Amino acid sequence: MKIISFEGIEGVGKSTQIKLLNEYLGSKGLKTEILREPGSTVTGEMIRDILLNSKESLSSESELLLMFAARAQLIHEKVINSKNDIILFDRFYDASIAYQGAGRGLSIDFIENLIAFSKCPSPLITFLLDISVKDGFARKAEDIKDRIELSGDKFFEKVREGYISLSKQYPERIKLINANNSVEKIHQDILKEIEIVI
Repeated sequence: MKIISFEGIEGVGKSTQIKLLNEYLGSKGLKTEILREPGSTVTGEMIRDILLNSKESLSSESELLLMFAARAQLIHEKVINSKNDIILFDRFYDASIAYQGAGRGLSIDFIENLIAFSKCPSPLITFLLDISVKDGFARKAEDIKDRIELSGDKFFEKVREGYISLSKQYPERIKLINANNSVEKIHQDILKEIEIVI
């Protein structure tokens, strides 16, 4: 079983690209599953409701630990004994480094310890869809913002910088994709990388 993860701030088009890649992999006869974080288990979805509830006021530490509680359950239920050829993650542990580490200012070392503690397998490849904070939220202008999306532009600038820093730290795994391009161009850029590793 291999993991392919998609990362990026709000509005980059992850869901669209995951769906397109899933269809492509299915056409090649591969058995796939799409998982979203937080969520994709009964427990994870309950935690997601808490994390994204705009009426809740969570400390940064609570946010981080809830994210990992949902993640640990997801790994236990859906990843460790998966019979799929490929699991497509709509965000994975890099999101905690970007959002709670770079964005909230929590210890990256502690987050990395949580990654190890929760037995997170490393993705084969991670696609970081990158777009400016202004452009990302312009795409979601009509949407109701959840608790994390209400964190403000400065927070998301830090998150974006955190993601870009990760792509420089792990260039073999994390592929930076310009999310300003058309849906088809982004899909083709992703397929070029996929054909190398699969």
